[in-house]
Amino acid sequence: MRDLIKEAVNNLDAALELRKIVLKKINEKKLKESDIVEVVDAVDDLSLEEIQKLGSNLRKFPMGCDLIEIGVGPCSSSLTLTQFIENCILTDYMGFPIHICSYAVADIAEKEGLNPIDVLKMVLENVDVPIDIDHFGKYGPMRFPKEITHCYGDCYFKGPPFKGCPRDRIHKRLIEKEKEHANEFEDWVRLASTVCINVVEEQGGEEHAAPLDEMEVVAEAAKKYGKGLEGIFHIGDGHDDLITGIKACIDLDVDVFVVEGAPFNRAKDRLKVFAKAVAVSRILVKGGVVATNGAYEDECRIGLRSGLNTILTGFPLNHHGYMCGYSPGTAKRGNFGLRRVMRIIREEIKAGNVNASFIDKDVVKAIALGNRFLNGNIYPYSIGGFYLGDAHWACIKESNLCKKLNVNKTIDDISAEKVGLIGGRYISWAIAEKAEEAYISDIDSWVERATIKILNDNGINAYPCNGDDKKAVENSEKAYITTFIPNIALKILDRIRDKKVELLI
Repeated sequence: MRDLIKEAVNNLDAALELRKIVLKKINEKKLKESDIVEVVDAVDDLSLEEIQKLGSNLRKFPMGCDLIEIGVGPCSSSLTLTQFIENCILTDYMGFPIHICSYAVADIAEKEGLNPIDVLKMVLENVDVPIDIDHFGKYGPMRFPKEITHCYGDCYFKGPPFKGCPRDRIHKRLIEKEKEHANEFEDWVRLASTVCINVVEEQGGEEHAAPLDEMEVVAEAAKKYGKGLEGIFHIGDGHDDLITGIKACIDLDVDVFVVEGAPFNRAKDRLKVFAKAVAVSRILVKGGVVATNGAYEDECRIGLRSGLNTILTGFPLNHHGYMCGYSPGTAKRGNFGLRRVMRIIREEIKAGNVNASFIDKDVVKAIALGNRFLNGNIYPYSIGGFYLGDAHWACIKESNLCKKLNVNKTIDDISAEKVGLIGGRYISWAIAEKAEEAYISDIDSWVERATIKILNDNGINAYPCNGDDKKAVENSEKAYITTFIPNIALKILDRIRDKKVELLI
């Protein structure tokens, strides 16, 4: 794969082939540690500029997810129940997924005389966006003493290198408190959209995370209920630690990689290594989504330029509020991380450093509608060696929004005839798979070409139209506008004006 990685820096076709090879090995359970080492070493040989190009290429559809989003932590043990719920409502209004620190929810519940699961249910009554749960162990929400729940982020404030907690208080747990609500364990997983596990114990971070065998229990529960699984690992030394963390995530069949840098980035050239960690993750992550839960401002920027999809942040008093977007000397408890991260992402996109779009509620709704149209037959379902949808699709599938929405027709209503498809992304893949012949037009010439190749490689009769929507219509018995974003779909319909053309919305 080394030569292919080098070629993929400047060649999208090579990048597509690279991802196909990796996904095949992952699906067949044949990706070995030697493969991970080869990828890490090959990316390490590249310059910083080349790493950024590689990661950006691999973020492009259909090799990865070409959306940038923010995951928001609204909770803290210091908040009242009312403050917490209001933070969730505001996050939902913005359309960002909610990252639930389950220990904080349990602390809030205890203050109110409630069960932890009752507070989670209150969140679900008030929001439509996906719910991601973290700090979750084999008994359910982890519980920590006050010196941890009210930690001021000394390690982030002081900066690298990480040498354990400066106050020697990680990773103490109140196990007996956790056991009191162990009967709620499966309900938490059942109600969530995604679940986080932390593999840093495997990287030598015993003082910072739960044992890996406990994370295996959580991972198995997530898979049992069809929930997305996120794996958090430290960058560490940028080589051996990176390899160990990624291997642990792959062994646990993780969908999303979550990279933690900042004080947990001990590399000498920390910006190049952060970029490398993101680009390597882009190559090796199963579900096509790469996130960070810990990155100083300069790491956030270099990560976005290197293929990052998601930055985790939070409201004041939530510990994620300082873990991303701030720098040593300013990263501390009480920071309002959400607004800082939004500014960083906006600036990087505006400057042309990021080849992706900032996700909003319209896009989230479109993906949810796409899920309903496909009857949920999305990732990890695959066509031609590539997943139909990415981990975002699976996450949104498990949200209240997806459950509430209805569509006029589903994939089952599409007849097997010659179809014209305006748009070459996942919806068109599913329709083409069912059709006798498919004529596909996309405004992005490479997306159209990649879609045709993937479908043809799977024995599907699909033909390119070189971005000519009218050609797709003329060659078909029925044509469909495949986007579920209303204003875009209506503009296309107004431009074509042919009785054969239908909206799917």
